[in-house]
Amino acid sequence: MEEYFFEKSFFDDLYLYNIGHQKCAPSHQFGPSIREDYILHFIVDGSGTFTVEGTKYELSKGDFFLLRPSVVTDYEASADTPWEYYWIGFNGNKVEEVLRYLKIDSLSHVGEAKNEALVFERFKHIFSPNLLSNSNQLLIQQYLYDILSVFHSEVSKNDLSDEEQRRYSYSFVTYVKHYYRKPDLKISEIAQSFGLNKSYFSQVIKQEMGMTPNDYLRFFRMQESVNLLQRSNKSVKEIAYLVGYENPLTFSRAFKNYHGVSPLEYRKKAKESKK
Repeated sequence: MEEYFFEKSFFDDLYLYNIGHQKCAPSHQFGPSIREDYILHFIVDGSGTFTVEGTKYELSKGDFFLLRPSVVTDYEASADTPWEYYWIGFNGNKVEEVLRYLKIDSLSHVGEAKNEALVFERFKHIFSPNLLSNSNQLLIQQYLYDILSVFHSEVSKNDLSDEEQRRYSYSFVTYVKHYYRKPDLKISEIAQSFGLNKSYFSQVIKQEMGMTPNDYLRFFRMQESVNLLQRSNKSVKEIAYLVGYENPLTFSRAFKNYHGVSPLEYRKKAKESKK
C-alpha cells in the first residue's frame, strides 16, 4: 500500500490532505468504520462490495465510491478478484457544495466513470514525484481540482429528472415481472438495457422504491414462490426453476433466509391454516 499525507492547507473551502493506492488481498475488509473526512476511491482493477447505511453495492473496475464524514461504511475486496484502487482524501467548508456541483448529492455514494482511462491517468498523475516531493500548496490544489473536474464530466452524464427516475423504476418492475425466471438475470444486464450504468441505476431504484434492485428481484421471486406453494402441487424443485433458481438447494436456503421456514414447512403451515 502507498499512502501520503499533506500538511494542512491554507485553502479552507476545499483541500487535499491524503492520497493512496492499494492492491488488496482476497477478502480484505475495512470497517465498519466512521471517517472524519471525505475519501473518494476509484477502482482500477478487480471487484468488491461497498456497504453504506445498510445498502450494499457490488462494484468493479471503473466504479468509484465515496466515504463521507460521520457515516458508517464497510468495504471488502472480492475473494476471487480482489480490487485495486486509488483514493484521495479531502475536506473543507464547501465540500458538499462542490459535490453537488459534481452531481454527487447527499444520497449518492457510488458511480461509474465512462472514461476509465482518463480517470486512471489523473490518479497516476497525482502520484507523480513532482507532487509528492513538493510542498507547494498551489500545485497540490491544482491536482485536486484536476481530478475532481474529471468526475464532474463523468457523473453529470447520469443526471436524471424526478419524472425520468420514476419511469425507470416502473420499467424496472415490468422488466423483472417478465424475466425473473431467468437464472442468470443480472442487474447490470437490466441497467444496460436502459442505457444506465449499474451503480447509478441501483441508486435510482433505491431512492424511488426504498430497496436495491437485487432486493426487489429477491422479493419478487420469493412472492412468486409463495404463490406457487399455496396454489399448486408443484415440487420444490419445479418451483425453484420457475422463479429463477437452477439449484433447488440454493432456492430452499434463500427461501428460509427470507421467510424463516423452508418451502415445505411453509406449504404445510399454509394448508393447516385453511382447515
